[in-house]
Amino acid sequence: MKHNKIVFAAHDFSPASKNALELAADLAFKTGSRLFIYHVVSTSVLTDSENLYTYNPELDIKKTSALLRRGISYLKKTRSGMQIAFEVDYGFLIPTIAEKVEALSPWISVLGVKKRTGLDKVIFGDVCTTLIGKIQSPLFVVPFNSKSLNLDHIAYAWDGKSAEVHQLSVLKEMLGSHNATITALNVSHYDAAVERNAGNFKHGLKKMFSSQSIDLKQIQGLDKEVEFEKAIKHLKPDILVVYAHHYNVWQNLFHKRFSKYALKFTQSPVLIVC
Repeated sequence: MKHNKIVFAAHDFSPASKNALELAADLAFKTGSRLFIYHVVSTSVLTDSENLYTYNPELDIKKTSALLRRGISYLKKTRSGMQIAFEVDYGFLIPTIAEKVEALSPWISVLGVKKRTGLDKVIFGDVCTTLIGKIQSPLFVVPFNSKSLNLDHIAYAWDGKSAEVHQLSVLKEMLGSHNATITALNVSHYDAAVERNAGNFKHGLKKMFSSQSIDLKQIQGLDKEVEFEKAIKHLKPDILVVYAHHYNVWQNLFHKRFSKYALKFTQSPVLIVC
């Protein structure tokens, strides 16, 4: 799929979302992209004892639009010449965002995340993990503790199933000519496919990221998730890159998403490529 020169930022005015918007603006400014800010007004139908009252979102849309215009004025002052557009929509949150991303086809979509715990997580979940596999755009998930767009050390979770590197073109766009260190990390247990693909994968990685330092680290382990988590906590990368397969409804019942697992433990921003 051909993507447009757009950085899509879903914004809900939460502290985590405001923080992610700043990084999305930095990324758009750095790459010469247009920043598109998107907010969804979402509510349910209310009832009282006598009448059925259907919520009219027009007033909230006007108020939100006014707030976004003020925010955009601030972003433009600090990033001269950057193109910024916004839209306030109404509907069910996840499908509305997914439909807008599909329509715009941005080269990257940015969301902020505040990690939920306990019962809060069971009830509410989060937008980021729900969107994984539902949109074709690469997804950049920014935790609240990330205050700057640091791109010095990148870790990529390579599954060893293929030597292809084209899915990392979004990372190449983010880095530009920045001299970063990229560590491709693979955890396996005597996997023939990994050994077969390792040489070509590393060659392709070096060819794509010719101005960056490249390393392939292979770890033997029976429990891939545990070993990978330990390795990432040791590396402490500025960004963790993971690949998300697109499964249909039936496949989702049987396939566990490693990308969702990665969001649970890492404190680094996560770039989910597809």
